[in-house]
Amino acid sequence: MKKFICISNFQNPEKFEAGKYIPVDNEELRYDKEVHYPIINVINAFAEPNEEVELVTVIADYDNSKVNYKTLISEVEELEKAQNITVKKTECSIPYDSSLDTQLEMFEKLIANMKDNDRLYCDITYGTKVMSQILTMSVNYGYRVNNNVTLGCIVYGEKEHNTGAQKIYDITSLNYLDEIVRMMAETKVKEPLKRIRTLLKWGDSDEI
Repeated sequence: MKKFICISNFQNPEKFEAGKYIPVDNEELRYDKEVHYPIINVINAFAEPNEEVELVTVIADYDNSKVNYKTLISEVEELEKAQNITVKKTECSIPYDSSLDTQLEMFEKLIANMKDNDRLYCDITYGTKVMSQILTMSVNYGYRVNNNVTLGCIVYGEKEHNTGAQKIYDITSLNYLDEIVRMMAETKVKEPLKRIRTLLKWGDSDEI
């Protein structure tokens, strides 16, 4: 099953504004409506008509997070009708703190929702910096441990405070950097940046 994973925003709901997220490097993520959550762009891009998918959302025990989750569900339900898809909504409730125990609880609940044959998509826009790391770790664990699991994409939404413009980045390639760098360090590769660019198709050269 395609599973879309995100974190409910902690921002004051009265200041949590919708916007049109413009894709920077992946045109599939274009969605010509204003939304609060970039994960909507992702569901729109990769859920097929008549398909059932799952949305897994981390919700902290915090009023803002709970209210903003209702906004997410409202946008998902609108998309369901427009695209003729069915979205199963799964909540991962955690305490509102940054303790190690809470982060481990988040990790445990997320990986419990990842099964064989899943295709994983996630949005690391919201939540604390630590939560974004845990979300990424969970996805990495899920697709490496379970059978026939693939990584669809990882996205990040950004708002330019000077102009108000909102962008959505497909940062999936960055997910492979840690393993690439580790392998290159073990073999003491020279000019690692050149090789990273080539492997991730960021450079013009095909030389390895």
